[in-house]
Amino acid sequence: MSLPRTTSKTLLTRMGLTMSQPSSTSLQSLSKNRSLQINLQHTQHRTIQAAASTQAIESKTTPPSYQTPSPLPPSSPKTPEVLISALPLVQSLRQNPSQYRESRPHLSMTPSLRPSHFVAGTLAGPEKVSVAPYMFTSIVNNSTPTKGEEEARPRAQVISVFHIGEQMCGHPGYVHGGLLSVMFDEAFARCVSDSFPSGLGMTANLNVDFRKPAIPDRVYVMKAETVKVEGRKAWVEGVMKSMPSDAVAGEKETVVAEARALFVEPKFAESMVPLYRG
Repeated sequence: MSLPRTTSKTLLTRMGLTMSQPSSTSLQSLSKNRSLQINLQHTQHRTIQAAASTQAIESKTTPPSYQTPSPLPPSSPKTPEVLISALPLVQSLRQNPSQYRESRPHLSMTPSLRPSHFVAGTLAGPEKVSVAPYMFTSIVNNSTPTKGEEEARPRAQVISVFHIGEQMCGHPGYVHGGLLSVMFDEAFARCVSDSFPSGLGMTANLNVDFRKPAIPDRVYVMKAETVKVEGRKAWVEGVMKSMPSDAVAGEKETVVAEARALFVEPKFAESMVPLYRG
């Protein structure tokens, strides 16, 4: 005789008990409780870690962060004008105005002509030829008169001081040699202008010998002198040096180039448009 198959559900029913399936609400509640316990444990762990870190920071050997002095702001870089004025050479020249006449020809140029001028316009600006060059001129009269002349022509010595910025390079980190040639030509023309009645001289020949690479963001000093004058011709020579930077320890004055040139007073000088006022 076989007994009827009794399941656990039937047995519980006979005992007056019921077994119900857990509802979705109960599962969600359990899940939230479990998540809350984990979060509490994690929060307690982080709180303990933070307290330990605070104790380490505010220990006797390490002052708290609010007591640590803040770093000083970086000093602002000196402008090209300030760098030039600080040169001992420039200060010395300015103390002797009777011998050296200070001028800035590009600033005395006729304003309408300045934009089309290569140095005063195209090359002028921040990180280029940063400021209008300073020129200090001294006149000497120790040359012998040439044939047909009653007295010797004046000869000039010019010291030009200028700053070359970062955007005047050929190879990165080195000033383009063509710019150095232009700066020689510009100062030489100013130098020989005192030797010609018209005050104008045009370049017939210019030779530049490059001695050392020229570095951007430096002040440069060029010394030029008219060494010979014959009629409508004048010969001039010069040397260009880079001045040491305060930011580079041990840097010294460096001869970067030397040049010589022949200038000729044009026969049509009187018909040329004057560049400078006064």
